Amino acid sequence: MYWPTRRALTAALVGAACAVLPATSAVAQPGTAAKTDVITTPIQVVDAAHPLPAVGSRWDAKAQHQSAQWRESIPRLPATLHEHGEVTAQRLGTTYTSTARDTSALAAGVDLAACRRLLPTSGERILNHYEYCRVTPFGYSVVSGGKVIGTVSWRNTTAGDGTKGARIVRMTTGMDQFRRVGVTTDGLLSIGWSTSGYRGPDGSNKACDAIGSGPKLLSEWQAGGTDIHTLSSAKNDGYGRDHVARCAIRSTVTNTGGTGTVLDNGVRFDSATYLGSNGAGIFDRVMPVMGQYSVTSTRNGAVARHIKLAQTNPAATYPPAPAGHTKSIPGSIASGKPLHRLVSNWDATADAAYKKNRSKVASTCAPLPHKAGEECDEYPFASSWEGAGKGDGNFSVKYVDGTQNGNAGTDLNNWYVADRILHKDAFYVSIH
Repeated sequence: MYWPTRRALTAALVGAACAVLPATSAVAQPGTAAKTDVITTPIQVVDAAHPLPAVGSRWDAKAQHQSAQWRESIPRLPATLHEHGEVTAQRLGTTYTSTARDTSALAAGVDLAACRRLLPTSGERILNHYEYCRVTPFGYSVVSGGKVIGTVSWRNTTAGDGTKGARIVRMTTGMDQFRRVGVTTDGLLSIGWSTSGYRGPDGSNKACDAIGSGPKLLSEWQAGGTDIHTLSSAKNDGYGRDHVARCAIRSTVTNTGGTGTVLDNGVRFDSATYLGSNGAGIFDRVMPVMGQYSVTSTRNGAVARHIKLAQTNPAATYPPAPAGHTKSIPGSIASGKPLHRLVSNWDATADAAYKKNRSKVASTCAPLPHKAGEECDEYPFASSWEGAGKGDGNFSVKYVDGTQNGNAGTDLNNWYVADRILHKDAFYVSIH
């Protein structure tokens, strides 16, 4: 990883916390600090709840520390993961919906400018498995003789890009909208990255690698410098058939006074051969929503209308619920019960579950009247663990146009590949 050991880092930053900022390389606004007792306060979020103190005010270190417990004297490593990203996403209610048939756009990438347009002042957004944005307003004070003699603030932006065809994720950080008030100097302003691995009931992996570098001084950031870090995982670092590696990631920004956390999130790497060659790196703390079906579509509308009925009015679907029972068909965001992908050739258990899904659908559809050219459509999908073969009766079958049924199957499979939906991954289905 990019950061040195905890022991070395602690010693370096504890010593730096009392260091004097260099006063030779910056153009201060409006003056240049030259006193030997000049220090900077730790990096902090600057917003309505955490404003910087006024220049000329008395600096109360104890009061500021008590009112901002989130600040750090040294960067902390993220905790080892114990749950999958989509589980975290379901708990937090984080989703995104993919609606375009041209799913190649999912991996088009995002840059700093796009993130700033999306989040002008602050916020965090996982746009999809391949695009991430974080914007945070940061700042610190310059203190001398117990008084604030200057302040520095800026907008901190991180844009993340996942990758198809390689187990890497690139994170780019830039700073803009600088505001320097009073007496300030040039000095340390450095981005760092740290990671941790995963340990859960399905396997474990070590922390992924974080390699890169960027500006180290305030003046370098003001000149338009950017920090680019590559998060990666070698194939052999992953666990299971898909060589999955899950990593918590943390980015911090440090000056001589201390550290502030830029972001805490997670990434996932895999080498699933059924999703294309050479693996991928994605942002996984988000619940993907399959949205390629539309009730007005001439391509898959018949299937879309069937699924919408199943999700919104399951009592009106076939087969009817057994006496004394109420059907509750999963898969919609409103239900809070996602589907989970079933790759039929994964192992004997998966093969048996898939065959049960198909067999139950065929036997349920058999007595239903239908027209030439129609096919039996089922929801939840046979490619999900929640299919008809599960045996709880929470499914629906209906004869629909055969061509549209085939198109819908193709669209679903294309989405699985494009959005990197692994065996047993959770997802929702949204009809528009």
